[in-house]
Amino acid sequence: MTHLTLKGVEKQYGTGPRVLHGIDLHVESGEFMVFVGPSGCGKTTLLRSIAGLEDITAGQIFIGDEESQNLPPVNRGVAMVFQSYALYPHMTVAENIGFALKFTKLSKAEVHKAVMRAAEVLQIVPLLDRKPKALSGGQRQRVAIGRAIVRHPKVFLFDEPLSNLDAALRVQMRMELSKLHRDLGTTMIYVTHDQVEAMTLGTRIAVFNAGRIEQVGSPMELYRNPKTRFVAGFLGSPKMCFLPGMAHDEGSGLRLSMGDAGSVFLPDQSLPGGAREVTLGVRPEHFGFAPPGSGFKATVDQVEHLGDCDIAYAYVAGHPEPAAVKLASGAHMLSAGEVVWLRPESGHCHLFDSEGRVVNAR
Repeated sequence: MTHLTLKGVEKQYGTGPRVLHGIDLHVESGEFMVFVGPSGCGKTTLLRSIAGLEDITAGQIFIGDEESQNLPPVNRGVAMVFQSYALYPHMTVAENIGFALKFTKLSKAEVHKAVMRAAEVLQIVPLLDRKPKALSGGQRQRVAIGRAIVRHPKVFLFDEPLSNLDAALRVQMRMELSKLHRDLGTTMIYVTHDQVEAMTLGTRIAVFNAGRIEQVGSPMELYRNPKTRFVAGFLGSPKMCFLPGMAHDEGSGLRLSMGDAGSVFLPDQSLPGGAREVTLGVRPEHFGFAPPGSGFKATVDQVEHLGDCDIAYAYVAGHPEPAAVKLASGAHMLSAGEVVWLRPESGHCHLFDSEGRVVNAR
């Protein structure tokens, strides 16, 4: 198993703007690291730079203990699985998987053994004699992964490999990728813009924004303790509700005033510097209901019934974006136009300053 270290990695195309801004990151040996972020944030550029498909402008890339940014891709010991399957249509599955070994010194028997071992891991042995056109999307992706497995790479790189699959197949393939990681124990780096993939696959997640890493941590660490408003808003579905207001430190807790919506007291919260403007962030499952006049006044816009739970979307007085409130199915029978009073759970409130950084100590 191999670790990977990035030190001050930058990327700029000609005289244009920088795409990567001094990326520092350490990926542990055997870790499943996920790069997640919106389109254009630099995550795929960084992955291609690790693979050697892009030259970096500055910085260092260490694969294991070897400095690798100047090595050709074939000498880096990495294997990349792309969004497109890139299979040879005239070759069988077995020939596609074994193609990476064609120019090695391995005998035909050794290549056959390697192909069979990869096919067994991916459960595609019955497909070895088929051509790509006779395969489903999920089967083609397994073949693409098999082509990477036979090379025994130090690091696997995945560039949004499931984005071309339908929803049900993506769920199945996520489970198979997790099992593959457990079976192989190889270091894996996975790029996606899908937060569900990031949360379910990653040992750790690096959240990208505009060519920078906003935060790195385990899925639940990022979900529960985001350091910036961007991270808080990017992870979670429905997304976190953000409400601007004024915070007053009352010693034993904070008083949050939201204008026409009213105010709430948050015990055991503190905020240095006295009264200040903040943005309150609350996840849908951390809203409760309060008696009239003792929470934030809101008007229900619509309710989604999802079987195991209901999601109510309510406009807090004076705020243009609705707050999502997650409820146990049938726990509260709400209807459009109904006025409710929402109270956030104090221990799960996040306060952000004007620059989007968390400022409250909990």
